Amino acid sequence: MDIQKPRRFATTDRAHADLFNEAIDQLNVNDERIAKRAEEAEEKAKAYAQTNINQLKEFAQLVKITKDNGVEKLHITDGDALEQLFNLGPGYHTFAVSTHVANRPPGSLGYIRGTFLNAGTDGYGFIIATDTAGNIFTNTINGGVWKGWQKSETDSGSQEKTDKASADLKSYIENNYTNQHLTVLTGSQAIQDATTSGNEYPFGFTLMDIGQNNTTGYPLNFGFVKNEKWSDYRFSQYFYGNADQRNGYNYTGTWIRHWWSGSGWTNWEKISGYIHVNVSTTGKQALIKGAINKIEYNRIIKDSHNLYDTSKNRFTASHSGMYLVGAGVYIENLMNYSNFELMVYRNGIKYKNIAQYRVPTPANPSAAELNVGVYGSCTVPMDAGDYLEIYMYVGHNGNETRYVADRTGEYNYFDIMELGGINYPRR
Repeated sequence: MDIQKPRRFATTDRAHADLFNEAIDQLNVNDERIAKRAEEAEEKAKAYAQTNINQLKEFAQLVKITKDNGVEKLHITDGDALEQLFNLGPGYHTFAVSTHVANRPPGSLGYIRGTFLNAGTDGYGFIIATDTAGNIFTNTINGGVWKGWQKSETDSGSQEKTDKASADLKSYIENNYTNQHLTVLTGSQAIQDATTSGNEYPFGFTLMDIGQNNTTGYPLNFGFVKNEKWSDYRFSQYFYGNADQRNGYNYTGTWIRHWWSGSGWTNWEKISGYIHVNVSTTGKQALIKGAINKIEYNRIIKDSHNLYDTSKNRFTASHSGMYLVGAGVYIENLMNYSNFELMVYRNGIKYKNIAQYRVPTPANPSAAELNVGVYGSCTVPMDAGDYLEIYMYVGHNGNETRYVADRTGEYNYFDIMELGGINYPRR
């Protein structure tokens, strides 16, 4: 109800009436001021409220994602679930999908309920949904193309898959990777002929026994073989010699060769168990003047593989390779012209001169001793069966015979050391 203004007094007593009317007039003025200020306050309140409403609309999305009663916005009972979800348009939506609707998550149980963020009409969005069994599914639309439902793994599901994978792996190993079943080739499976094509070998790691007196091309007559085959172009074969001490360690060492389909086997290359021989002389050996004398090294100090023959004074290689040869001869000589040339012979033919000692005729030749040592070394490539000997040409004035002195192995020696296990072909 509006505020009513009080009426002025009207009496016959003018003086008393004016006295009261002055107060009433002041009350009326105050009421008018109060009414005006109330109206101004109301207008300011409305403006303030509208400003805040506008800001709220600006900073918040006042979009409903469910119905008023909290039920999902879209309940899909037939048709294509993904098509209907996308047709909701941009925004954040809730949905439910019944069991007979197309394009629901494969393997899902019961109703599917979830949310869909549609990021725009140009076809981008993301779905998160669950079924009645608690399984979680996701799907993404990118450029208008759905990428397909993905099922999120649960702890129990992960453990179940892990247990199954472990059981399957254990069963596979037990059935396929036992030593006798796959690793060791026996009987007709074992390839005894070293010339057999590498394409004939099974893939993987295999072992084979090489029996005694196998002369088909393995480095030694017996041992065993390990095959490491990835493909017909990635295949390495190892040969291991047996350590037969009764034969003076003749049958030790490790060799490797490689197979490349199209070019065949490489040569065997020794990679361990290298040979070492050190021999010396016994007594004195007369050296014939003007002749090439074979030095009679007939005392074995070391012979790792029993390959030196003292009766023939020669070393014979059991397999191909590169060898370092060193030799020394200490000679009983006289003070006169002398020429001594030390040579390595391979297979009975001079291979290299390794040292020479020459003394010109002195001003006063005599029978006084002028003993000399001649020493040298070289590398020699050898094939299996090649043999080495040391020879010396002896030249001097006078008729006195020169001798290889009766000295120890520090003075008279013939050393052979295997350096590498392959004799590469000459280029």
